[in-house]
Amino acid sequence: MNNILELIQSTLEQFEYPVYYGRSFCKPQDDWNYFVFNRAYVSKSGKSNCDFNYYYQVHIIMEDYIPEGFEQEVINAIEESCRLKLVDTPMQFNYVTKNSTDMVVEMLTITFTKTVKGCKL
Repeated sequence: MNNILELIQSTLEQFEYPVYYGRSFCKPQDDWNYFVFNRAYVSKSGKSNCDFNYYYQVHIIMEDYIPEGFEQEVINAIEESCRLKLVDTPMQFNYVTKNSTDMVVEMLTITFTKTVKGCKL
């Protein structure tokens, strides 16, 4: 479990876009092409009293649109480098307008999980 946030950060940085944890610190005049990642929640894993699933989200934010297939590259990189598993739920695209412009910003949230075996104290 150690260093998972640092692994996610360094993996996303390889795509050469800004990476933020928790929220964006992007300015209105900046290009809105970046990643935001965060922890989503923790839950018990099945019937075990000792095992937990930790959930992480990666948000891809791009002006106009996210290039086709880019999300697949991100998924593959996170699964390989961070040993996280893609959650089997639909990924939905969302849209906003960039500040006082006519520019559309496309956003996609991808959720990953990691099971951690533990023991009751």
